[in-house]
Amino acid sequence: MRLERVHHMGVIVPDLGRAIGGFRDVLGLELDHIEPYGDELQIAFLPCSDTLVELIEPQTEAGFSADWLAANGPGIQHVAFEVDGLGTALRELSDKGVHATGDAPRPGAGNTIIAFLDPEPFGGVIVELVQSA
Repeated sequence: MRLERVHHMGVIVPDLGRAIGGFRDVLGLELDHIEPYGDELQIAFLPCSDTLVELIEPQTEAGFSADWLAANGPGIQHVAFEVDGLGTALRELSDKGVHATGDAPRPGAGNTIIAFLDPEPFGGVIVELVQSA
């Protein structure tokens, strides 16, 4: 398995508009687009060179991201690495004893296919693998 690049950092925020404003007005990042992810999330994409800042606002009071925000507050929730072949990467990781959590692979935001990995081997850090659809 070869990691191509850091695809994005997933940042959970309670107020998407406020967060977009800060990244835009303070840091100079431009908003590419906002898209819903099911009924649970609104996600904004702000490119920074070839990496995205992915701002995630929960739209429900319950669910993984809403629960994460309630327990941890706003901040970086996960780091996502782009891979060339997600199925191959998951098989290689499984051979090393590292498994995906939830449904994997599955459709992701931004026209991608994704898999989240068990955070235990990464010191508790949530790692996502991303492949362009």
